Amino acid sequence: MSDSFNTICGVGEHGAIVHYAATPESNAPLLADTLLLIDSGAQYRTGTTDITRTTALGTHTPEMKRDFTLVLKGNIALNRARFPAGTRGSQLDVLARQYLWENGLTYLHGTGHGIGHFLNVHEGPQSIRMDENPVALQPGMVISNEPALYRTGQYGIRTENMILV
Repeated sequence: MSDSFNTICGVGEHGAIVHYAATPESNAPLLADTLLLIDSGAQYRTGTTDITRTTALGTHTPEMKRDFTLVLKGNIALNRARFPAGTRGSQLDVLARQYLWENGLTYLHGTGHGIGHFLNVHEGPQSIRMDENPVALQPGMVISNEPALYRTGQYGIRTENMILV
């Protein structure tokens, strides 16, 4: 039916800007041997999407490969989580960050937000983040799972899926 938000598309160093928006002055060509981060979503009659993928253009460095793997491992760990009733997102956030933390790395945004249906794509009250949120995750809630890593001046990596509690 429509976009659920303005697409974020950053190549190379622009991918390291969390909510990058290209302008005629900052517009950059796609170049080989870097990473392309695309965060996009749409409103469908059956639901709303918010998905981020990072793609290697050309060859990638061992650091890019390691960073991508750490982010992906965090995404998988949170996706596989099984937890008791009454669990809050702040209790699950470390699952997505653990592999980055083991390597002295982190990201400075939440790991997950509620996703509305024809509402705001960032729809509360549920969230997964380090900050305490007293709202317990309930069966049927849809929430994003988006660990990331941003290397200022180089590239950004985010893998975002939507998960059903």
